[in-house]
Amino acid sequence: MASNGSVARKARLPSHPLDHPPASDRADRARDIELEALRERVRLLEAVVENFPGGISLFDKDLRLTLCNAEQRRMLDYPDALFAGGPPSLEDIFRFKARSGEYGPGNVEDHVRVRMDLAREHRAHAYERTRPNGTVLEIRGVPLDGGGFLTTYLDVTEQRRVHQMVAHAAHHDPLTGLPNRLLFADRLGQAVARVGRGEMMALLYIDLDRYKPVNDVFGHPVGDELLKEVAHRLRRVKRESDTVARLGGDEFAIVQTGIRAASDASALARRLVHSVAAPYSIDGHAIVIGATVGIAIAPFHGKDPEELLRNADFALYRCKADSRGSFRMFDVREEAALPAAS
Repeated sequence: MASNGSVARKARLPSHPLDHPPASDRADRARDIELEALRERVRLLEAVVENFPGGISLFDKDLRLTLCNAEQRRMLDYPDALFAGGPPSLEDIFRFKARSGEYGPGNVEDHVRVRMDLAREHRAHAYERTRPNGTVLEIRGVPLDGGGFLTTYLDVTEQRRVHQMVAHAAHHDPLTGLPNRLLFADRLGQAVARVGRGEMMALLYIDLDRYKPVNDVFGHPVGDELLKEVAHRLRRVKRESDTVARLGGDEFAIVQTGIRAASDASALARRLVHSVAAPYSIDGHAIVIGATVGIAIAPFHGKDPEELLRNADFALYRCKADSRGSFRMFDVREEAALPAAS
């Protein structure tokens, strides 16, 4: 009792130190921290998925879509209706693509069945597919432990276009667009290889007559336009299966495949000489040039590319010496008549 007669109340102290909250509070706080960390990881994952430079999707063990970013829906033209009843199955997606013509002609259900059979094999895959709109997609699928798989789609259209441009530039003459020496050598090698299996082929070596004066009088721009027109005419006289190439300067060549007689090569040479000799009109200038052609036939005039080139060049040399603006077949007797080198 206090001195003033009132009853003193004892202060109740907490049953635990102030700096040590009860175990339940500590557990709640730890759980909150863990949940926030989990939410942060989910936000990070969502950011990664949505900012992935392509399409990305996840299918569960039952082959039902559980994740698909906006970019994939855009790339593959997925309509909202595809998701109207909830996440679609892989079979639903295949059927939509088949009906849209994504897999080309054929029965829709056949396309679906083939692709579902492959998906059920649960194997990694990587391939490219060109969509009907011309887009080239690089598609990769990775199976996941416990079933399901992750698929990514990358638009590689521009990369493939650049690759094709580089490959074309490496094998074609930049002025005329014709195959260059590199591609010509490859085509000639292929044609000679087929000769070993019973075919015949001809090599026509072409040199333009009176081309240098065109450059000297009218300038190189006119000369370049003339070469492009010559290339155009040579393309028109050959068959689709033949190869016409620019070897450099005013020299061209044609690999004529699958001939049945030497007269086939003579007929082609006659057509191209006539075509090249027709007058040209370039930048208001009337220009007349000609072409001289040397011909070598495999297997009679050579059994390898180097020998054929050498003999066609020799025939061209003799033709230019005797009668420009015409053609000549290689004749081994003429070569034998040459004086021996000292």
